[in-house]
Amino acid sequence: MSVIFYTGFGMTSMLILIAAALITYLISYLLAISPGSRLYMIAGVLIDLALLGYFKYSGFVLDNINMVFRTDLLMEKVILPVGISFYTFSMIAYTVDRYRGDIEHKDILTYLAYILYFPKILQGPIALPTEMLPQFERLDNCRWDRDRFARGLTLFIIGLGKKVLLADTMALIVDYTFREAYYLDTICVIIAGVACAFNIYFDFSGYCDMAEGISVMLGIELPVNFDSPFKAGSVRELWQRWHVSLSRFLTRYVYIPLGGSRKGTVRTSINIMIVFFLSGLWHGAGYTFIVWGLLNGLMVVVDRYLPRVSRGLVLSIRTLLTFLYFAFTVLFFRAENMAYALAMVRRLFFFTWPGFVFRTAESLIIPETYLISEAVRFIAPSFETAIKVILMLLAFVISAFVIRGRNAREIASDKVFTTQRALALSLLFAFSLLSLSGVQSYVYFNF
Repeated sequence: MSVIFYTGFGMTSMLILIAAALITYLISYLLAISPGSRLYMIAGVLIDLALLGYFKYSGFVLDNINMVFRTDLLMEKVILPVGISFYTFSMIAYTVDRYRGDIEHKDILTYLAYILYFPKILQGPIALPTEMLPQFERLDNCRWDRDRFARGLTLFIIGLGKKVLLADTMALIVDYTFREAYYLDTICVIIAGVACAFNIYFDFSGYCDMAEGISVMLGIELPVNFDSPFKAGSVRELWQRWHVSLSRFLTRYVYIPLGGSRKGTVRTSINIMIVFFLSGLWHGAGYTFIVWGLLNGLMVVVDRYLPRVSRGLVLSIRTLLTFLYFAFTVLFFRAENMAYALAMVRRLFFFTWPGFVFRTAESLIIPETYLISEAVRFIAPSFETAIKVILMLLAFVISAFVIRGRNAREIASDKVFTTQRALALSLLFAFSLLSLSGVQSYVYFNF
């Protein structure tokens, strides 16, 4: 099923994935013959990193070589295989855990089930072999279970609603504002940052909810990837709740081997910045992603060593400031290049007001509000722009309400599946299906 699913994204991508998976499996076999061989482990990790580096970073590296040495080197455009950032990390985790002796050499089908498992292969979460392999070996999990299926279905429907109804609505604002970065006023830049933070969260966490929901229905438990990150009272806490599987991977395989927090304050700070530098670079081959990672790393360091600065504030204020800081950093994350990002940042420090908010509101063309817009245009055309601004504000209010409420896991964990919940989920599912005509590709497909 996983092979058929992934082949839908292109036979070439599938061949690359299978070849990389088999090479990693060969390294695992060699480690079974020569346990603890550091040479085999390093070779396996370097092969995976070379694969990721060629497809994801070769163009970025070549552009920088041309810029520094004023050359004009060219190469054919490399098409990025879908999910490569996620499955290469799974292979690295498998190789390193085999070297450490945390897992045994598995049969090829169990191993491939871990690498190719279709709910997680496109956008994660980055599951560790120690938590996934035992599940594929316990066939009793595959038996039908009504309560488990209901929990999985709940997760899937909530995730679908977050993606289709919230993420894609915010994407309209994000696409417009970042395209018009040079012309925005200060209020619009704030709107762009907040909308982008909502868009990325609902898009990625929505996917993870759906992936987890499908897995639960099949009797497989995926690791938590989002734990209500916008309820965090500090940037450090936010990153303990946001993209948890990536943070855990970098902590386990980079931060701790570098010494973690065991070698003094300066070394710990450097290790944190290295991890966030790699996190930014993992997200994309560009300086905007690197700056985004370093800005978050810097604030994690500050929060780690100056906790009293933030703890003196009320939790709700700390939560708001944490969210606004994250919204500020995503201006770099989403911007086309550094020039666009800096143009938007300048607006935050030099207030302007040419009234671009109204144009931004007009970009929010939602099929579900078509009848309302047409009725206002016919009855009171002078209020048309005002109604669109109100609808934009309503979208932000609904998004804020959702992130402050219980998350999908908490809702799905309720033991009692009532008639009212079944009705609400049915309506949400139907509404989401009707809105699929305006669906946009996932943000993390780019990575």
